[in-house]
Amino acid sequence: MLDFFKELLKVGLSAILKFVIAFAVGTGGGAVVCWYYNLPLGFSILGGILVIGVALALMSDSMFD
Repeated sequence: MLDFFKELLKVGLSAILKFVIAFAVGTGGGAVVCWYYNLPLGFSILGGILVIGVALALMSDSMFD
C-alpha cells in the first residue's frame, strides 16, 4: 500500500514540475515580448497561462484525438 502512495506522489510531483517549468518559460517569453514592445510586465503572466492552456489541451484525452 505504501508503494502505491510513493508512486502516486512521484507521478504527481513530476506533472507539477512539468507545468511549473512550462509556466515559467511562457511567462519569460511573455516578459521579453512585453519588454520589446514597452508594455507593462504584468501582461507577461498571460504568456504563462497560454502555455499551460496549450499544454493541457494537448495532453488531455478529448474527443478531438
